[in-house]
Amino acid sequence: MARSRILSTSGALMVATALMLGACTNPAANDSATDTGSSSEPAVSGEYWPAATEKLDGVELTLWAAQTSNKIPAKVVEAFEAATGAKVKVDTIPDNYESNVQTKIATGDTPDIMFWQPATSTLAGFVAQDKLQNLKDMPWMDDYADGIANAGGSYDGERYAALISSPDVEGIYYNKKVFEAAGITELPKNWAEFIATAEKIKAANVPGLVSPLFEMAGDQWGTQWAVNVQLAEAAKDGLWDRINTGKDSFEGADVLGAIKEYKSMFDKGLYNADAGSATFDDQTSALWEGKTAMIIQANGAFGPIAALAKNDKKALDDTIGFFPISKDGNIGTSIPQQTGGIVLFNTGDATREAAARQFLHFWMTDGYAEFVKDQNIVSVLKSVPSPDSVPQALLDSAASLANAEGSMQSQAIANPDLYLNLANMVNGTMTPEEAAKATQDQFAELAKAQGAEGF
Repeated sequence: MARSRILSTSGALMVATALMLGACTNPAANDSATDTGSSSEPAVSGEYWPAATEKLDGVELTLWAAQTSNKIPAKVVEAFEAATGAKVKVDTIPDNYESNVQTKIATGDTPDIMFWQPATSTLAGFVAQDKLQNLKDMPWMDDYADGIANAGGSYDGERYAALISSPDVEGIYYNKKVFEAAGITELPKNWAEFIATAEKIKAANVPGLVSPLFEMAGDQWGTQWAVNVQLAEAAKDGLWDRINTGKDSFEGADVLGAIKEYKSMFDKGLYNADAGSATFDDQTSALWEGKTAMIIQANGAFGPIAALAKNDKKALDDTIGFFPISKDGNIGTSIPQQTGGIVLFNTGDATREAAARQFLHFWMTDGYAEFVKDQNIVSVLKSVPSPDSVPQALLDSAASLANAEGSMQSQAIANPDLYLNLANMVNGTMTPEEAAKATQDQFAELAKAQGAEGF
């Protein structure tokens, strides 16, 4: 499973913003883009969503994927080609995937199908140019498990991406054996209890324990999770809507308060002493080996942990658990990733556009049971059970989506480099106030470039 990173850093965002502005200010942009009506023309079968196995002899489709996702559709492609006669070519776009994809598309190179993070800010640029097919009335929509459809894929009330796997959830992965050794018998039910648990573990002097919590600010990107998870209730109360319209900011009480709380966790000695230089691999190894009790992470952390466990489900279930956490309760914070989102493009070829919809339809219906078995992942469909081999921690993470709230990456109109500023704070080169201001200044610049009101 791919590492769970922030996908929209400033460089990629500036490309996306340029795409959006180009669509708004360059008359040639709309002339070269496919008209919205092209994707609503009758498909081969006369239906917007063709039957999953309708014959497509002679049709060739191109699917773009990242290095982290290019193996994911292999079995689906093979089965679809056998069932329909179509050909699907998977092209790997090198890293930085997001920037390279947007650059290629800006020069006129367009795929039929693409892996893409199904979040508001990452969909916005393509939607503004009418690049994406509207995935209205997806035949499997009512079959999505609770919380899946709300976790991503929509922009301005319309659906432009399908979720093929369970979105990441930011929360707490913990070592059950360390909890037992420290006398922890109940999981925390809110942030205050979470901090109290960390303090109790620190005081217990468990053999081999380095610290109750472990941070990886050397790799920077994971620092944002500790702040994000504290904001779930505020997000439910409209925090990101207020920030998106300039009525609140990263310097406001909610976000700055969460940043200060994160800093206090270091001041209390709850984190590893080398947090400023430690890496993601250090973090996941520390959890598996019992050198730490808890890490604040997303699903991407589980792949390396599973590899350390040699994918032994029993060993994983006996050692690693997951629970969501938020300021006032156990609300998870969802963040859909590029590895779990699929978009389809308006190419100007109605036959290929319909065939791309048919491929997605096949993937999420006839081909889905075999897909989740091949990938050994949690199913996002109620009608398809997850494989028995999926570790319990991942099942618990997916279950928390039913009551989860979207992260900054999901709900903000732009994603500033919060993680970088927080890493600087961990390393002592920024105060919480400076980290908040730098993040807000960048966010305001990006929002203004998009033409957002309030900036």
